[in-house]
Amino acid sequence: MSDPVDDSGWATPPLRFDSDKPVEPDLLARILGAATLAPSPYNLQPWRFVVVRDAANPRRLQACAWNQPMVGQAPVVVIVLGYLAPDQTHLDAMLDRRLELGACTPGRAAEIRGRAVAAVGRAPDRALWATRSAMLAAASLMRAAGATGVSSALLDEFDADALSETFGVPDDHAICCLIALGWTHQSEPFPGRFGLDEVCYAEHFGQPWTG
Repeated sequence: MSDPVDDSGWATPPLRFDSDKPVEPDLLARILGAATLAPSPYNLQPWRFVVVRDAANPRRLQACAWNQPMVGQAPVVVIVLGYLAPDQTHLDAMLDRRLELGACTPGRAAEIRGRAVAAVGRAPDRALWATRSAMLAAASLMRAAGATGVSSALLDEFDADALSETFGVPDDHAICCLIALGWTHQSEPFPGRFGLDEVCYAEHFGQPWTG
């Protein structure tokens, strides 16, 4: 089976970012805005982004990420967080906005509120619950970056405690990943992906995918 076509700019980590070429603020805002369009349970949007681009911070961030070169090279690194308690602080604001937009009735809003509180309350691991949605936002961010020609690299090797202390991440947020963003002169060739016959099943786990 042939490899899928990939033109997203994020199939593999780039060899080297051009640290002298910034990602313009308007373009960065568009990329981050696209990330916020990701889906989440009950539209609770439990993702938060710490955008690191000040010249004083790359070395501090790199020290928290096991000195990975891309962290120091990239003009922008986004720390993607999962917020553990959006149901306690943002649920009402989200529902109020839906009502203002005419996207639901008061009765429907009350129903959503009850179901959301119950669902989040049942989550056995709030960090995992928040991380699932935050990683969807991370993927959306990377796809949006690739669509504009900005390269991105997903980095999941870091000292979470050091990151939290250095960049003020509160205890009710889980650190999900780092995303390096910037311009590159050269990228590694697309490494290929397993075919659907390896990763997809029909109706029941283990049942061969037949198309």
